[in-house]
Amino acid sequence: MYKITLTKDNQTSDITNLVSDLSWSENIDTVGVTLNFSVPDKEEKYIPRLNIMAGDIIQVFNDSGEIIRAITVNVTRNYPKRTVKAFDFGFYLNKNDVVIQFKDKSVSECLKQLFSSVGIAVGSVCDMPANVKGVYIKNVNEIIKELIKIQQDNDGKKYYYEMRADKIYVFQFSTEPLSYIFKPAVNVAAFDVTDKNAHGRGKYTHSIENMRNAVTAEVNSKTSGEMPEKIFIARDEESIRKYGLLAENYSVNSDDADNIQELAKNELKEKNTLKREL
Repeated sequence: MYKITLTKDNQTSDITNLVSDLSWSENIDTVGVTLNFSVPDKEEKYIPRLNIMAGDIIQVFNDSGEIIRAITVNVTRNYPKRTVKAFDFGFYLNKNDVVIQFKDKSVSECLKQLFSSVGIAVGSVCDMPANVKGVYIKNVNEIIKELIKIQQDNDGKKYYYEMRADKIYVFQFSTEPLSYIFKPAVNVAAFDVTDKNAHGRGKYTHSIENMRNAVTAEVNSKTSGEMPEKIFIARDEESIRKYGLLAENYSVNSDDADNIQELAKNELKEKNTLKREL
């Protein structure tokens, strides 16, 4: 069972019985939850008017505990109801630009420093040892993505981050295959929607549009008009014979020049795949 609370002027009240049209959505690019709902906005003897305003905190609970903590960012009054839009605390990652410098720190340390600079509490950050040094002048969310990419380029693993209540968590994607079981009805057998035999029950596509089977990693020359200082080419000859040559240039920071071979192989491993969508 769901429960919705409103925190206003340091006072928290249960507004579950007044909420209608409750919905929320998540987006992996913005790394945040958008929460939408409506409440009555008229004078009635047995229905209180909720004066929800921008900046108020909304919390959503279910039987397992708190699942969303969001700040109200948009309120529309349209008699006889008030429509509310709220974002979880990932809102602040997208709405803050910073100037920050990292000096020979690991990606994990840089992320913690970045979160601290905008007042985001840290739940946990997994071990991300790749070295970072440089100055970043841009949006916080963009910096997070660039730092994570540095680690992904170094070890070929995938990382993700998300807000849980008022804390941020950064973790490595599991490499174990997942089963997604769907039971259409009580009298229909459940099945794994990722199984190839289930494709006839849904929409399945595959594509090589974004595939790359050759990567030329290069460290740019400091002299204009000169060839790169260092080049390493990683190729998958079998894929090239099957799909044709699909090549990509990949720029490597001079600080990572000694690791150019591994970086090129990791980039090829990530891009040399058949994209499947179910």
